Formats: sequence, structure tokens, C-alpha cells
Amino acid sequence: MTRKGKIARLPLAIRQQLNQRLQDGQKARLLVAWLNGLPEVQTVMAAEFNGKPIAECNLSRWKRGGYQGWEKEQDARAAAVEMIEGSSTLQELVKNGLSSHIAAILTANLIVELRRLDSVREGVRKSRKQRDLLDRFVALRNGDLESERLRIEQKKINFHRLKIQTEIEKEKFGITDINQTPTPPR
Repeated sequence: MTRKGKIARLPLAIRQQLNQRLQDGQKARLLVAWLNGLPEVQTVMAAEFNGKPIAECNLSRWKRGGYQGWEKEQDARAAAVEMIEGSSTLQELVKNGLSSHIAAILTANLIVELRRLDSVREGVRKSRKQRDLLDRFVALRNGDLESERLRIEQKKINFHRLKIQTEIEKEKFGITDINQTPTPPR
């Protein structure tokens, strides 16, 4: 979802600074004054909002939307780092390629969502969320299994290539027995 509010239209670097300041607990009126004092913000407000400055209600909307999305992303990153640092197996997976790295991040996201699910009251909403998380977990596991199947297939292919290459070299050098010394080609 693309956000359309005043804060969402600000440059990423400013939004990042704002999110960090929100996380640090700075007061809304101070944040609004800081934002409206920045030349980049004034330029965006002039170009897209008839010069109207950012108000506390804009910040309040941002805190309920964009900021919460940013916090969720930060939680997922922290969970991924925690998992990667705490698991040598996972470190090996990450070293093996991008898809493994993405799977680790998705797994971390699932962990964050599972933690949040504990605070949801029992009912239809919680059941739906549990089914959704289960479906996502099953999809990740299916990806793991498919990756393992492909790894095994690649080993088989490599083995057959080596076998064919050995046969070609034996024929080229006139070897009929593996222990026989080669006869020079004619």
C-alpha cells in the first residue's frame, strides 16, 4: 500500500530520522516543529500541499500507519539477526544463497507475528491469523523440501557427468580396467 499523507511524501532519510525520534519517545509538538523547520519538508509542503505545514494530526496518523510498519520491519530485522547469530545451521543456509537468506527473514517475520499473536484474544480473528501463519509456515517448509530435492538431483547429475567423463577418458586412453595403465593414444 502506498501512503499518501504529508509525512509519507517526505524523503526516506527524513522519515527514518522521524521514526527513530518517535521510537526514542520525543514529544509530538517538538517533532512537528523540527519537521516544519527542515528545508526539504518545506519544499515538499509547498509543492504538494499548498505550503500547509505538517500538523500534529499528520504525525498522529503517521504513528498509526507508516511508523507501525517501520517498527514491524525493525522487529523482523532484529529477529532475523538474532536467529542468524544464534544458529550455525542458519548461518550456513545464508551463506548458500539469496533464497536461503530470504527464507531466514521470512521465518523471522513469522516468529515476530507468532509473538504478537499471543496478545490477541481468542476468537475468530485469532483463528484466522493462526491459519494464515500456518499456511505461510507450510509454504516455507515446502520451499525447504524442494530445495533439498533439487540439491539431491544436482548431486545425481554431477555423479552421472563424472561417470560419463571417466568412461570417455578410459576410452580415449584405451583403459579397459580401472587399475590398468593407460596405453598412449594412436
